[in-house]
Amino acid sequence: MVQFLSNKTLTIVSRGLVLVACVALVCACDFFGKERGHDVVAECCGQTLTKEQVAQLTKGYSGTDSARIAEEYIHDWAVELLMYETSHRISNRKIEELVADYRRSLYMHEYEQLLVAQRMPQMIEDTLISAFYEAHRQQLILREMILKGALVVVPNGAPNMVDLRKHLGKLDDSESLEWIEKYVYQYGVGYELFVEDWKLCEEVIDYMPLEKAELTKLVRKNKHVELQDSINTYMLEVVDYYPAGGVMPLDYARKDIEMNILRARRAEFLESMRNELYDKSIKNGKLKRYEK
Repeated sequence: MVQFLSNKTLTIVSRGLVLVACVALVCACDFFGKERGHDVVAECCGQTLTKEQVAQLTKGYSGTDSARIAEEYIHDWAVELLMYETSHRISNRKIEELVADYRRSLYMHEYEQLLVAQRMPQMIEDTLISAFYEAHRQQLILREMILKGALVVVPNGAPNMVDLRKHLGKLDDSESLEWIEKYVYQYGVGYELFVEDWKLCEEVIDYMPLEKAELTKLVRKNKHVELQDSINTYMLEVVDYYPAGGVMPLDYARKDIEMNILRARRAEFLESMRNELYDKSIKNGKLKRYEK
């Protein structure tokens, strides 16, 4: 089966190599600065920087660029040490308090996660999901059209296109699906079957030469949409759709509903556990309350 590859790529630009080198050198300064035989080019806050260390950073650069990079590095190295020393001296108590608060929060979070995993029921009954859906229908609104169906892309002039249209009109038939898959394997450019799963209109138009608004209009009028460009023919067969602004179907909203139910259940469960812990600490004397 030929499957679509997304035409949207991500470009990742790495800009941290020099910074990583700088950090590594800063960490090594104190050790190398104490070794004999190395010429010290800078000293700050009890740490030293040697010519050899700077040379490692500027290796491969021309004379002018090398001097500029070395000067910038020495400047940044010294400023970072000075900033750290000054800030450490001025706000040491505040930092320790923040670290202690963060550590306490981490412990509590991990304990809550453990309690939830071990003691909170994770199963959600269908009746509860249906009840939530009915109670919150007006909040479960689609932002754009969703579709179920199939999309086939073939080269212009591909053989047996009449039969392809016929079989696309019978997506509920296993023999037609098998015929389509064999056809696409032999002649197709791309094939996407989404009879069981909803797709956003935006996901479908990624593979078709038209805009979202155009597809929406076409689908409202005809469940078979066929387009051509200079190279390919695009056949979209729609078995079901819901328009933008309408209420989500239950099977589409189900995951969001489950997340909402579990979120509310988690909050209620943890509140109950906190209250239980509080009451227990009073009974066993761990918590003592005194009258004002």
